[in-house]
Amino acid sequence: MRLASTLTSALLAGVVVLSGSVAAQAAPKPLPVVQAEEFSDAASYLALINPQTQLSPADYTPKKLVNVAGTSNKLRPKAAEAVEDLMAGARNAGHSLKLLSAYRSYGRQAVLFNQYQAKYGTIYAERISARPGTSEHQLGLAADVGSIGSSTDLKESFGQTKAGIWVAEHAADYGLIIRYPQGKEEITGYKYEPWHVRYVGKDHAAAMKQSKAETFEEYHQMLRDAKQDSAKDDAQTVENSVTVEEESKPADEPKKDEKKSADETNQVNDDDLLVLRFLPPYRDWGFGFTQE
Repeated sequence: MRLASTLTSALLAGVVVLSGSVAAQAAPKPLPVVQAEEFSDAASYLALINPQTQLSPADYTPKKLVNVAGTSNKLRPKAAEAVEDLMAGARNAGHSLKLLSAYRSYGRQAVLFNQYQAKYGTIYAERISARPGTSEHQLGLAADVGSIGSSTDLKESFGQTKAGIWVAEHAADYGLIIRYPQGKEEITGYKYEPWHVRYVGKDHAAAMKQSKAETFEEYHQMLRDAKQDSAKDDAQTVENSVTVEEESKPADEPKKDEKKSADETNQVNDDDLLVLRFLPPYRDWGFGFTQE
């Protein structure tokens, strides 16, 4: 019985420890701290560009662009490194990726959009291509990838290929996100593009994945809300600090009641009357003490 009791206790203790460990792992991490300017600065890795949000300036050009290894396509340095690592990771997993496109200038995007517009009309062109000044490719942070030897380049079917599935599952490991997910056109403004990856950095890619945000727009709003909540908390902390400081100040000591003479107040006090009781009976008791 003693052995059984010991085993039971050990088992229960193990369950408690395991439960605590699972609970600790399940606890969501706070979103990364973001500075206000990161939301609107075109040079920021968090710059949000979509059909309703234009670059400022519209003809923005990144300060530094480098070739993605083995290609003539250019990206900003960290984005280029992320795409190179993504392709290397895919290769190690048995998938051969190729880079279809990366940075595009304002002028190049204008040419492409005009071609789509002439071929498909404005409405459909806006679903599959960005107007110049609203393209993520102009940020130097976005790239289009495909699978070598596949006929799914720039097609939704790429998302159902083994390579496309791998990219969707592992993009965040390299600081990348699938920018235009399936079924979210009303939010992103564009059709499903499983081939389009966007660099946001490993911290934000991981945080977005954990937050369950399905689009960059939704994650962007989460960051904004967290920033506002943090500002409110800071303001409340300052307010509470001021209140505590005021409450901690010693209250003014009550002034001691000082007896004032009749000459100061023109009032007859008890001591004066007590003296009068032992004086000869004058005709005017209040002489010298009456109020004028």
